[in-house]
Amino acid sequence: MDGRMLLNSKNLKKLRKIKGLSQEKLAQECKDHRIQLSIASIKRAETGKQVLYRTAAALASYYQVPIDEICSQAG
Repeated sequence: MDGRMLLNSKNLKKLRKIKGLSQEKLAQECKDHRIQLSIASIKRAETGKQVLYRTAAALASYYQVPIDEICSQAG
């Protein structure tokens, strides 16, 4: 395992839209909460590309959900 994983892009988009955030605003919110997450990582996760485990953990932390909730079931 190279430390990369696929996330459920539909769940991620849904969680972001529930909060009423654009990808850019999500990146800023994470920065404000001292969660290191770039807009590039957000876009990568939401387009179904593999991301680092730390990116998945950061997203789960921001949304306050278990990491399993945002992991892809495919694969």
